[in-house]
Amino acid sequence: MSMKGLKKELEAALLITDWSPTESDLREIALQIKGLKGKASKLDIEKIVSAVVGPYEYMILGGVDNTDLTTLLLLATKTTD
Repeated sequence: MSMKGLKKELEAALLITDWSPTESDLREIALQIKGLKGKASKLDIEKIVSAVVGPYEYMILGGVDNTDLTTLLLLATKTTD
């Protein structure tokens, strides 16, 4: 998957509305997600994104189930330059 695709998946999974990650940021996010070895929660991904890019704007929706991040983990492990 391309970095552009990873960015879109992160935006969808974390409900990100405004951020400007660089290609380097996205590569680092992908590497850190790979390091979770399939054991990621939404909070884990949020912490990674925040640590790499700093604060970002996102929506908060009550009652949304985001526990299944398998697709995001798979995409991160298949990123290409």
